[in-house]
Amino acid sequence: MDLSLSRRPGIPGLVVKAVENASELRQANDLMAKTHNPIYFDSLRWFENSGAAYPGFRREHTRMALAGDEIAGALRITTDTIRIGEARLKTGGVAWVSTAPRFRHQGVAGMLMRDALRYMRDHQYHVSMLFGIPDFYHRFGYVTALADYTVSVDAAEAAVAAPGPPRKFRRIKPGDIAAIQKIHAANDHDTPCSLLRGAAHFTNKWERLKDTDVVTDDKGKVIAYAKIAHADDQLRVEEIGVASLADCAGIMALCAARAREECAGRIRFHVPPMHPLARYLRQYTSLHETRFVRERGGMMAFVNLGEALEHMIPEWEGCLGPGILRDARIELTLIADGAPYRVRANRGALDIAQAAGRNKVGITARELMQLLAGYRAVDDILGQSRRLLTGDARGLLHAIFPKRDPYVWLLDRF
Repeated sequence: MDLSLSRRPGIPGLVVKAVENASELRQANDLMAKTHNPIYFDSLRWFENSGAAYPGFRREHTRMALAGDEIAGALRITTDTIRIGEARLKTGGVAWVSTAPRFRHQGVAGMLMRDALRYMRDHQYHVSMLFGIPDFYHRFGYVTALADYTVSVDAAEAAVAAPGPPRKFRRIKPGDIAAIQKIHAANDHDTPCSLLRGAAHFTNKWERLKDTDVVTDDKGKVIAYAKIAHADDQLRVEEIGVASLADCAGIMALCAARAREECAGRIRFHVPPMHPLARYLRQYTSLHETRFVRERGGMMAFVNLGEALEHMIPEWEGCLGPGILRDARIELTLIADGAPYRVRANRGALDIAQAAGRNKVGITARELMQLLAGYRAVDDILGQSRRLLTGDARGLLHAIFPKRDPYVWLLDRF
């Protein structure tokens, strides 16, 4: 039986499946472009060019619902790798979920989602991620696990925060991609759930990046970059990177200059809390905001919970660090939606098995997803879960699930 196929009796002849040929792909792209972007031709052009060239893209990543010869719905799966500390998880992004007008409210989107999750399970994805509408995707196991972070400063304060030697500003060039990639990777190293970007990702996103400004030193070396948009009376910085903390002054000088040109009174940076620029601005008058939402926005779900936990072992062994936990023998059992996952630490080495053991903690898979991402703290979950823990087991639980600030850049959202 082909698990990529599913049927719904309410719509005669409806089949959900992978796109198989160029004609079906055109139908799916057409529907997704019409549904999600008021500028239809811009959206369609993206599907036919950048979307088709996205790293790892396969035609079968576009899923469609057909009622006879008529398309009823479609969505796209992207394939990326996210980082959580030293761990790397294969991630399926779900985007462009679309239903044709006359088939709405008949369960088509739900069928597409179940089909997409089956596809990801069959192809060894660990987790899935999406940026969704309210009160829909939680039905399929997704939970909000990504907050939005911004830092805002007045343009006058940005000018004050820009001392240091004069820097040169110019538009980005294709030859800058290697330098930008290196800066981004270094800045993002400690940002959990951020997508790993290769050079192909920057090339693929060139249409969105080509208006980015770069900052160079007196030898012409790129030391910082920023993608800046003007919205109302403020600048919106959607993407930013600095080679070092010392180079934050250069990027602030760039933003202050752009604010003067655009007569903008305020600059709003979309950056995670541990980004060098966010840390740099703590010494100036600035507003650091975190926005949490419920059952929408940046959401994640396990595709294969056991494999995801296995791939966390390199990170978790590093989390034990020197001291009592590193030398101890500890057993902990996570019971997620009734399924046990035993975690054993043996003098710094960890192993995980889908089996029951000692020190049980009963939680939902959705809560476990939030713990894994670092979106919620262990004590918040323990306060409402069933548990029977020794002191060592509690220490292990806190060690492997530290509170973090998970974030996905606006440029990487789908």
